[in-house]
Amino acid sequence: MDIERLWKNTQEELKVVMAPAVFQTFVAKTQLVVLKDNHATIACHNAYLADINLKRYYSLFKSALDNQTKENNTLEFIIQELIKDASATPAATPLLEYSAPKSGHGSNLHPKYTLENLVVGNSNNFAYAAAQAIIANPGLAYNPFFIWGGVGVGKTHLMQAIGHELLKKNSHLKVRYFPAETFGNELISAIKSKNINPFKEKYRNLDCILVDDIQFIAGKEYIQEEFFHTFNALHMNGKQVILTSDRKPGDIDHLEDRLVSRFMGGLTVDIQLPDYEMRMAIINQKIEEKNINITPEAASYLAEHLTSNIRDIEGKLQELAIQALSQKKTVIDNVFFDIPSATSKKDLSPRHVISICAKHFNIKTGDLCGANRQKDLVRARHVTAYLLATESKLPLKEVGYLLGGRDHTSIIHARDKIHMELSTSPQTQQLINLIRNSF
Repeated sequence: MDIERLWKNTQEELKVVMAPAVFQTFVAKTQLVVLKDNHATIACHNAYLADINLKRYYSLFKSALDNQTKENNTLEFIIQELIKDASATPAATPLLEYSAPKSGHGSNLHPKYTLENLVVGNSNNFAYAAAQAIIANPGLAYNPFFIWGGVGVGKTHLMQAIGHELLKKNSHLKVRYFPAETFGNELISAIKSKNINPFKEKYRNLDCILVDDIQFIAGKEYIQEEFFHTFNALHMNGKQVILTSDRKPGDIDHLEDRLVSRFMGGLTVDIQLPDYEMRMAIINQKIEEKNINITPEAASYLAEHLTSNIRDIEGKLQELAIQALSQKKTVIDNVFFDIPSATSKKDLSPRHVISICAKHFNIKTGDLCGANRQKDLVRARHVTAYLLATESKLPLKEVGYLLGGRDHTSIIHARDKIHMELSTSPQTQQLINLIRNSF
């Protein structure tokens, strides 16, 4: 078996045991460059990835490779650029990139909003799977495709990525992205200038429309009327319609019933806020894009505390990169530890944290802080200890005192156990985020 096929099989095995966002971030773009005398040299895109794979995922890589080779291997993770300087090994093959048409059919697609740049995790994997089906069969699978969710969760990115992929398959397709507000403004302008027919032709002769923030047409009767006819003209001719909104169709106030019915006639999916695992993947992608040098500890801190949305994560990274530059830092490290938690409140008391945790697990605070070692109580204590240490910023000794006089080693074990689970378990990530949102 050649080395390329061997590594592909190894990656496929890792794909089964790792969460999608972890695999996509830490494994998908690795390359096995040398395997000699049971020593494997694995190339990663940057020092951060190499460090995380060595410290956190070494055993998984080794197990998968050992299984493929039937040998006991040792692994070494190196930075991909170093391959070019090694005379005994070939240079890494650059990843192919797709460039969006510059003007073409006036698609209005952003060149960065591609599938290659989209981080896929628990919050958007269903929407991503649906997008793949649409790319394979536009106009047939899931038409219309309605994506809804809060600000900054990646709705526009996914929608435009579909447009890029459709053009990648057929550059002659007439694909156009536009905000719903633009549609309304152009309609008003067309009415004023008495050019309504060119306006109708412009939108009804497209092969795919990507309409952002469709909720903005709500309450505007004539705009809704025109969009209804545009929608029908496209849909009846088998053209793909993709819409985004901050709410599902039935929750958009003052949206005509006939439009609600049309929008719900295909597939409606929601995209949630990214969990810890996905936030970590996004941070890693952004620091690679922006060439930011950041320690793994700082990146992990960011992922734990920036729980709002993708835009906030990117904005905070940019802000801290500028801060580091102004302070002549080459590596962003403890600067992150001055950032207040996005989910903490100034008046968040330890007793409040304990009360919220007890309520969430449906147990009494006395039992939570008591001596009983029942499995469900131990689990609740571990979570509470983690949140007291990270949210209330209490010394470990004080956390132990509040939880029934336990010693600090027990609290360290509880805190580290939950911390490790956050990098591998979607259920734990959802649990912690749910409790944090109750503070």
